[in-house]
Amino acid sequence: MKEPYSDLEARMQKISLVTSLLGLGLMVFGFVDVLIHGLSLSIPGMVALSPLMIKSGTRIPLGLATMSAGIVILALLPILRVLLALSLYLRNRQVLNVIVALLVFIELLVSVRSGG
Repeated sequence: MKEPYSDLEARMQKISLVTSLLGLGLMVFGFVDVLIHGLSLSIPGMVALSPLMIKSGTRIPLGLATMSAGIVILALLPILRVLLALSLYLRNRQVLNVIVALLVFIELLVSVRSGG
């Protein structure tokens, strides 16, 4: 029988690879777009998620928005890992690990919400 933790690691490897390639692809595309159009590589004082959440009336260059999307996608990896672990623990009825995973998930959500 396959170990549940090796199953988690195998799934996480696949998800990490796809997510990382997607995030990297978006960042490279955005970087090349910024270089081609001669734009500044930074927006002073803004976090990566800000260009994706600005009201539709504000024009954000495609390159900067694409790079920001890539950064956000890479930042989702820890959340995905915790959700995968949580589903594994729920299936195996490991109550203590479910509680710990829920606490970690809540902490991640709070830190994403607060920006820190």
